[in-house]
Amino acid sequence: MSRIKDLEAAVGKWLDWQHFSYLRISNYRCFKCGQVQNSKAKGWPDYFVYNPVLLAIECKTGKGKLSQDQKRIKGLMEDVGITYIVVRDNVNALLEWADGRRSTRT
Repeated sequence: MSRIKDLEAAVGKWLDWQHFSYLRISNYRCFKCGQVQNSKAKGWPDYFVYNPVLLAIECKTGKGKLSQDQKRIKGLMEDVGITYIVVRDNVNALLEWADGRRSTRT
């Protein structure tokens, strides 16, 4: 498995473990360039959590950056109060968000 697929699987397992309801946007690997492309919704994050919170999660590895479409979607989501998390190489950013969320509820 590739690093990005491992990371995406780890995020999915964590969301399942937390009993969050989410949508997973499907990806495919471009035959010509070899890059992973979003085939369903250009610019959308890899995961969109809709219960019990609104949360967008984008998975990146190495020096991967948000595309212009992803930056636009990120800005729009943040404008309406949706938390947008970019996890890079591991799920630490997601765990930090969860820890912060727990500390504000107690």
